[in-house]
Amino acid sequence: MTIKDGNLLDDTGLAILRELQASGRISFRELGKKVGLSAPAAIERVRRMESVGIIMGYGARIDPEKAGFPIRAMSAMSTDFKNPDPYLADKITAIPEVIRCLSITGQDDYYVEIVARSIKDLERILGELTRIGKLCTSIVLSSIEKDLKI
Repeated sequence: MTIKDGNLLDDTGLAILRELQASGRISFRELGKKVGLSAPAAIERVRRMESVGIIMGYGARIDPEKAGFPIRAMSAMSTDFKNPDPYLADKITAIPEVIRCLSITGQDDYYVEIVARSIKDLERILGELTRIGKLCTSIVLSSIEKDLKI
């Protein structure tokens, strides 16, 4: 389904997404009031957006540093296999400290984002990854991140 199919992202649909981004824990009753729908109509719209994948999920956003992972690194990975390779992606993401794996074009095959508790821990994680491919790793000093806002 495309974004415009089913009229899910009309003005009301976009208002629903904005409200959910601002407060994912809002009640359907309050959501409906804010966007001009009844609670059952708001529930139906949200469920439809979930079913087609516009809304991918809900959850707590965790600060890795405050959760005990003060080191973040990015590794460019080159492999001897075709890209993308679901088997390799599964092996990479099976490592718990890998928080993002991007299949990319260009000289490398993947960018892998890693969090670690210490440099020694990072060394262990990189050792696991080098069994899969060749790495060029950089430590992240700071980042500016933002979520897509509708």
